[in-house]
Amino acid sequence: MSAQTFAFAALLCVSAAAFGQSDLSVDWEWKRAHQCSITSPALSVTGVPDGTKTLAVTMVDLDFTSYDHGGGSVPHAGGAAAAIDEGALKNYRGPCPPNFSGFGHDYEFSVRAMATDGKTVLAKGSRKKTFSASTVK
Repeated sequence: MSAQTFAFAALLCVSAAAFGQSDLSVDWEWKRAHQCSITSPALSVTGVPDGTKTLAVTMVDLDFTSYDHGGGSVPHAGGAAAAIDEGALKNYRGPCPPNFSGFGHDYEFSVRAMATDGKTVLAKGSRKKTFSASTVK
């Protein structure tokens, strides 16, 4: 790799991070108790960049997008990984698909790593999972 190619690749990485292009990894486990509950599941977030003050979380029902499932924000004390405790999202309304015993619905959690100013998005990520009788414990 030439010095120019290396410099260009490094610049792309720095630019992507500066403009909020970093990706967060988001994961959780659905439980039957989450059905129609206001208690959010525990979330695991990795890839959190330095300078993150809060993690802003929202959930969307991909099969019924007009319903507001809310979410919330939690403080981040530092480190590349964050564990958001079960029930930590105060404006959350859990999955309640009318066809739970059949196919259920697909839900997506999105997380944004927010800077100290509360406006700058340092990184974001999302993941979708199905909530149905066959996919929960």
